[in-house]
Amino acid sequence: MTAKSPSVLVAAIGESHQLLHVLGPARELHKLGVRTHLLVSTHWHEQIIAAHAPELSGLIIRTPLVYTDRPLHVCPPRAPNIFLSRNIFAAFDGVLTPERTSTMLKTLLGKRCPKLIHIPHGTGDRAKSFARRISAFDLILTAGDKYRDEFIARGIGTPENCHVVGYTKFDVLGDAPPRFFGNDNPIVLYNPHFDDPLSSWPLMGEALVRGFGELSGFNVIIAPHVRMRGKSRRLFDHLAATAGRPNLRFDGGSIHSINMDYTRAADIYVGDISSQVYEFLQTPKPCVFADAHVRDWHNDVHYKHWYYGEVGRTAEEVIAFVRTAIADHARFRGAQTAGFNATISGDHPEASVNAARLIRDYLNA
Repeated sequence: MTAKSPSVLVAAIGESHQLLHVLGPARELHKLGVRTHLLVSTHWHEQIIAAHAPELSGLIIRTPLVYTDRPLHVCPPRAPNIFLSRNIFAAFDGVLTPERTSTMLKTLLGKRCPKLIHIPHGTGDRAKSFARRISAFDLILTAGDKYRDEFIARGIGTPENCHVVGYTKFDVLGDAPPRFFGNDNPIVLYNPHFDDPLSSWPLMGEALVRGFGELSGFNVIIAPHVRMRGKSRRLFDHLAATAGRPNLRFDGGSIHSINMDYTRAADIYVGDISSQVYEFLQTPKPCVFADAHVRDWHNDVHYKHWYYGEVGRTAEEVIAFVRTAIADHARFRGAQTAGFNATISGDHPEASVNAARLIRDYLNA
């Protein structure tokens, strides 16, 4: 008798940028004959599926709470949506998700809970990347040894349930990104984080925008993490409306800011704590970091990526380092390559295929 094929629900119930981390494995699971559906909570999720994996568009289930007219960075509240969707989850053998609120299903469903499978949405170094609730997942798939080793060392995962597959987001990218400027000047991407206590934006943002506008010979894309909110988002909206220059492009949350169009188009990265630095370093290129909070970062494991470029403590220093970043890049190339290889394994080029096979085999065991 042939074994029954397992079923997997891919849960896209968080902000839409997270979906790109599980869309490749969803596509490969479908190819393997695993009964696969995608639970989505916004129309942006549906558009991303249509653009990057159109063969899955007929497998979409909408959550009871669904947004169809909100910005890309907004999603319905997760916990109520999970509660209202609990019977949908219970109908599957496994749930694949890039977010963590869904671990509440263990309590909600008890013995009816499917196996919970996690692919982190990003590969950054900040402390929240290693949250304890990740230990509630039955299977954890990481991009590289850095995450796997940290999860195991912190007791979040085990050698048996935590596996390196590669960076699944790379598998669903489009062709070359579009041209964002009408000249060939180097492009700087400024990508501040959304979390104000970690971000350079609240303290440096306005001065950096002013400095970027006066940066002759460079184009600059100012694209913060899509979850920027509150006073920081209001400041961004104000500057986007009032500080326009021909060499500046403001993006508060479009598809370009989440599908790696900007990280692939840019020649220089300026940021603070966002994991997008690792996506940018798929090809080693110059980086500059903004230390707005004057941290003792050399001894902080959560700032490993600040060894990949110069670190400025004022907006003026950051701008000065941008001017020399291309000429100075050779000094940082070795650290960038080593850091990237630890974070995103080059030994697993077919990340989504690896993930799908592991999920199928795990659910069949």
